[in-house]
Amino acid sequence: MAEKKPYCADDLADINTPLLFDYWYVAALGGEITHDLKERTILNRSLVMYRDENGNAVILQNRCAHRSFPLDQSNLEEGGIRCRYHGIKYNHDGEIIDVPCQDKCPRSGIKKYITREIGPLVWVWMGENADADEADIPELPVHNMDKWTHVVGKYNHMEGSYILMHENLCDLSHLPFLHADTFKFPPEYTAAPIKVEQDGNKVTFYRQMEDWNLLRPFFHPGLDFGNQKVIYKSGGEYLTPATNKGYGLLIPLDENGDECAPVGHYVNHYLTPETEESCHYFWFIARNYELDDEDYSKKQGEMVQNGFEEDLVAVKLLQEMFDRDQHDYREIGIKADKPGVVMRKIIKELAG
Repeated sequence: MAEKKPYCADDLADINTPLLFDYWYVAALGGEITHDLKERTILNRSLVMYRDENGNAVILQNRCAHRSFPLDQSNLEEGGIRCRYHGIKYNHDGEIIDVPCQDKCPRSGIKKYITREIGPLVWVWMGENADADEADIPELPVHNMDKWTHVVGKYNHMEGSYILMHENLCDLSHLPFLHADTFKFPPEYTAAPIKVEQDGNKVTFYRQMEDWNLLRPFFHPGLDFGNQKVIYKSGGEYLTPATNKGYGLLIPLDENGDECAPVGHYVNHYLTPETEESCHYFWFIARNYELDDEDYSKKQGEMVQNGFEEDLVAVKLLQEMFDRDQHDYREIGIKADKPGVVMRKIIKELAG
């Protein structure tokens, strides 16, 4: 296989940039982890996931310390996993507690990963255990508030670099084109100026439009502000290599022109690299209106999932092009790229 060539400026992260380990990543939706053994590769590391007798999520190195047999192909017993190759048993901390052919157990075990279950997600710390700090898990308080209705998306496997998907999520200008038949954003949306703000390693970006009716297909059909002026604000935040948050808010103005409480959606995206060229992708959406309309929640979830599947196809096509095309080239930039460019600079710096 030919060596991959850089395709962007040297100070921007791309598909060749090393993966970052010292972060919390979403390992799975809570419902994916059960009392059955499940394998998932994260950052090129094969992990085995399951729930113990108390229902706690456990994530271990998926490799017997004796002869490397995959533990997800073994047997979950009370108190731990017994390797199906030679019968060595590991407790929930990854320690060897039984070797059938001898009385003494080797001290060598397997790595246990630190996990934290919050709402519908199970997070895993992929760096050294001593460096794990739960305070570093991105705080997303919108999902803990009773005034929001939540639609949790399904697990998605992405055939492409997580960098490509982060750039997609930071890119507001592809919405009227790649998602023309799903989100139905008008072409006029791309003409609105993009505002970009950086705070440390966080990037905030958004657009505003004064005629929200152009975006009406994206909202509940019963939403009506009468003659009240409404500003549409759309954008997102790159938070960590694992997390990106989008939003679409309608901001009514009172008779004095002051902003009232916004109405709209927050969409949270969780990107967990499987390898340099593939990724696990999770999402869910929250809205603060029409809270009890379950039929709309279903339709909204289907619309958003369809749109994100279009993103996954686009990322796959990009990855395939980078992998096989051997032209000597550098990509051009356009004005709307700024949020993604800032994000890629941050990840490049983090990767050293």
